[in-house]
Amino acid sequence: MTGPCSNGSDFIKEHFRTSEGIYKLVHNVGFYTALGLRHPKMPLPKVTLFTIKDQFGSREKIVYNLTKDLYLLNASDLLQLDTERSVQGKHTFKDKCPTCHDVNLLTRSKDSVHLLVGTTDGQIHLINPLKWEFIKIYNENYAIENGESSVTCVKWIPGSETQFIAAYSSGNMYIFNTTYCTKTAINEPTITFTLSKQGDSYNILVHRGKSRTKEIIKWELKCGQINEFAFSPDTKHLAVVSQDGFLRVFDFTSEDLVSAMRSYFGGLLCVCWSPDGRYIVTGGEDDLVTVWSLHDHKITARGEGHKSWVTMVTFDPYNSKGVASNGRALEEENTELPVYRFGSVGQDAHIFFWDLCEDSLEPVSTWRTKSETPSEAECDKKRPAEKPAHNSNSNNIPNSSYSSFTLPLKGSANKKSNKVSDAANTLPHRNKFSKLRSFVRHSHSDTHLSDSQLLRNIQCYTILDSVKVPRLYEVPRIDPLVSKRVSSERLTCIVFTKDFVLLSCNEGNIYVWSRPSTPLITNS
Repeated sequence: MTGPCSNGSDFIKEHFRTSEGIYKLVHNVGFYTALGLRHPKMPLPKVTLFTIKDQFGSREKIVYNLTKDLYLLNASDLLQLDTERSVQGKHTFKDKCPTCHDVNLLTRSKDSVHLLVGTTDGQIHLINPLKWEFIKIYNENYAIENGESSVTCVKWIPGSETQFIAAYSSGNMYIFNTTYCTKTAINEPTITFTLSKQGDSYNILVHRGKSRTKEIIKWELKCGQINEFAFSPDTKHLAVVSQDGFLRVFDFTSEDLVSAMRSYFGGLLCVCWSPDGRYIVTGGEDDLVTVWSLHDHKITARGEGHKSWVTMVTFDPYNSKGVASNGRALEEENTELPVYRFGSVGQDAHIFFWDLCEDSLEPVSTWRTKSETPSEAECDKKRPAEKPAHNSNSNNIPNSSYSSFTLPLKGSANKKSNKVSDAANTLPHRNKFSKLRSFVRHSHSDTHLSDSQLLRNIQCYTILDSVKVPRLYEVPRIDPLVSKRVSSERLTCIVFTKDFVLLSCNEGNIYVWSRPSTPLITNS
């Protein structure tokens, strides 16, 4: 993808028009590196934008990674972004590459910024980039994760000054606390964890220090590589996408898996939340953007248009109509349906804008559904009737008919039930009895659990097994508002600001696009 294709629509664009006006490419800055950017193991360049305040006012900064280099750029005037004058600092890592980074917005000041940087060897560096002071290194001696597992995503927990989460290519996530020292000597053994909770194909383990406090919390998701995670605006839920194609949504406080979704095929690479926390948008190796509803626990729509993997999706809060931010509810007198604007970029070097409005979703092709696949009602008629429970007053786990879009959540069970085999009849997995035996075999030591807790855990254990992937014609489709090729290389990042749209590509370029002169700002 080094030049324009024969098709005229695939020529690299420098401007495009939308309903709010014209977007123009106003600046392009390229960073030189001697290393080969096309190497498949090289991490994707990413942009982190933040603002600090001092006596001169607000100043915008950019943290940018490219192969082994980590840059701090002065972005007060994006139109003057330059590879020499704008570079306030640069650090080159040895034998490793930075993969991801995040800034703590609560602790930033004019002299200090807490920047987390994950690397390809599994270490996490806590840095003050204003002075290039390396404060602390986590997993320094590989006592937590070995050097073969790289950090794929690292983020501060919203609202916390000391806690952050790091995800690894091994399928593990760790919650660290900066107030505790995790440095170990070279000759010390690996840090040990004890099991705290066992869920649906995941485990929660804890490492306690000398004072018996939880210094490190480990999440074993058993999902292959974790590609990205994101917190809901109210910080109550955590969405995780991984290489096994699943979107997992956790209640972050209770550490419960509340629901899940599966990609059409391939792994999921990116995830983001809508400003009001109602929707989750994912992108991945199926070349689709998928909108998932947290309230309805189903796929709301799919967006088709990308010709290759989707590398990043993010919402545009400045062009979303009637959408509250930070999880706040809309005012009661506002009766208009919200319109969500989000953007996506991918390895096809295209930028896409999407508008999601519930009343404009394309209806499902019911005639294809009836002719090719039986409806859920027909399937229910063919199913044999379940035998009634022996105790009419018991409150056993109810039988649920799972549609192609929904996912069973936690059920309730009667404490008086003494037949664990009854729970097997409620499992949607075809190998339900082997799954049940596997569960009992791995949890035989939990003799303190009551029957109701055991039955509830059995049903929760099969959440991922019950996920069904709807076909393309079974889900409403949204068409892109904008679909333009804007680079000669695959795009890796997109950031929306009030006046600009920032893009980065794999060859080391940052593109600055100006918004229309009068941006539409309608969010509450």
